[in-house]
Amino acid sequence: MKILQLHADYIEYEPISREGSVAEETEMKKTSLQDVLVLFTSIEENDTDEIASRMMEEIKEFADRLNIDKILIYPYAHLSNKLARPEKALEIIRKMETAARNLGLNVHRSPFGWNKKFTISIKGHPLAEQFRSEVQVSKRIAARQALEKPTQQVVREEVREPTHVSLGRELDIFTINPTAGSGLPLYHPKGAIIREELIKLIREINRDLGFQEVWTPHLFRSELWYRTGHYEAYRERMFVLNIEDEEYVVKPMNCPGHALIYMSRPRSYRDLPIAYSEFATVYRNEQSGELTGLLRVRALTQDDGHVFCRPDQIKDQVTKIMNAALTIHQNLIGGKIVVNLSTRPEKFIGSIELWDYATEMLKNSLEELKIEYVLKEGEGAFYGPKIDIDVEDSLGRKWQCTTIQLDFFMPEKLGLEYVDADGVKKRPVMIHRALLGSLDRYIALLLEHYNGRLPVWLSPEQVRIITVSDRVLGYAEKIREVLSSRGIRCSLSGAEGTVSKKILQAHNERVSFIVVVGDREEREGVISVRDATGKTHTGVSPEEFGDWLKRLIESRSRNIGIYE
Repeated sequence: MKILQLHADYIEYEPISREGSVAEETEMKKTSLQDVLVLFTSIEENDTDEIASRMMEEIKEFADRLNIDKILIYPYAHLSNKLARPEKALEIIRKMETAARNLGLNVHRSPFGWNKKFTISIKGHPLAEQFRSEVQVSKRIAARQALEKPTQQVVREEVREPTHVSLGRELDIFTINPTAGSGLPLYHPKGAIIREELIKLIREINRDLGFQEVWTPHLFRSELWYRTGHYEAYRERMFVLNIEDEEYVVKPMNCPGHALIYMSRPRSYRDLPIAYSEFATVYRNEQSGELTGLLRVRALTQDDGHVFCRPDQIKDQVTKIMNAALTIHQNLIGGKIVVNLSTRPEKFIGSIELWDYATEMLKNSLEELKIEYVLKEGEGAFYGPKIDIDVEDSLGRKWQCTTIQLDFFMPEKLGLEYVDADGVKKRPVMIHRALLGSLDRYIALLLEHYNGRLPVWLSPEQVRIITVSDRVLGYAEKIREVLSSRGIRCSLSGAEGTVSKKILQAHNERVSFIVVVGDREEREGVISVRDATGKTHTGVSPEEFGDWLKRLIESRSRNIGIYE
């Protein structure tokens, strides 16, 4: 049994046509469900009733952790190449349904044996997407799984890889090497340049927003994660180490470390807000079936930030962060932006009055910025309401990026305090925020949105100089000095071959501008500039081109290499 488990905001499906000899009777109508755990399920030839029951017990335990009881069992034959006969598959599906009901779950099931179209919106939290396989109920099943593993690997390799993965490899930006491990991207020099440019951008914005940069270790004692509640909630996603008979956890998130810095000294209401930022790599033990290029990795770098503030400061802080986030996405992508506001769920901590006040502050921030938003009633985390931003790319796909999450829970768990004007100790509100979300995911978005031809300021190679003959190598070196002295990333082509071949290679490698120099250019003290559109500009002054390009880079515009 293979299950792709998705925690969805909503799913809508509709039977279209029968498929195969075994198809249940059903009504030809659309069905919509909200806040549901969707189980795309493939039944395999060796599955049993016991496996069905054990699988539902695991899912029930998981659903309880998410405080949901609604599931949709969705027969889905595309997760396995060892499918059971349709008659047996339907029987096992029904056993799953019965077992789930007996466990107290609110069970829905899409019809078996039908081609269906569906629309789904998946929640953005770390546990929203999981891949499950059958529980190892006997040594025989374990042995059979081991025998099948090579076949499953072949199937996985045949699946078309995401565009950003192929671009990353072809453009020498990043790779994921199986020897290093799944979900562990290796950024090559060009990839490191892109990361560093994004970090410089966010660092400047953080400074304007009043964030102070900090550094925290990559692991902490388990005691800290017990106190914050993460150990119980995220244990299966943590990498746990035993060092000298003491247990440590490689950090899956940065917030507890920032909270420890806050609580390292007494705080007054006059000190707030206090804001910390960190460009930190965190580690999450994602299941192998969930790993997808840079979109879902085990080592991810966040442009993380946490604000500790009084309740009356929430609106001002959120407004500043939202304004910065919208500016970033508009400048980097320029596509449609969808803002979501998620409010108090059925199970929550803190007072209703504080929740209502905090939610009203978030609404006021959005309305002050004249931002239309989607209200998601009851879909906030149990510890506070949140805003998230989806960015639409050039192909119309939505990517979840910015998150602004209020947190009443961690200050309570760790005993964070400040002394208010009346002399009474009170709890600050904690605001978690990531402007890009993660560097890795945003680089994937940029690569796919621009098809690898990034804006000039992000481009690892902004200019490549190509010589018509070796006679002008000395002049080409002088041109490189002119451009490099202005902070432009510039190289001199050493590739063999014709000029046209070298130009084509540079174009395919997404170099922003190609400068061609020959005898005439050296004689006249000029250059020829070929831009990303293929248009060539002759008789260009090297100094003027360098000054123009420097201004373009400093503006961080979305220009992908067009000489204007």
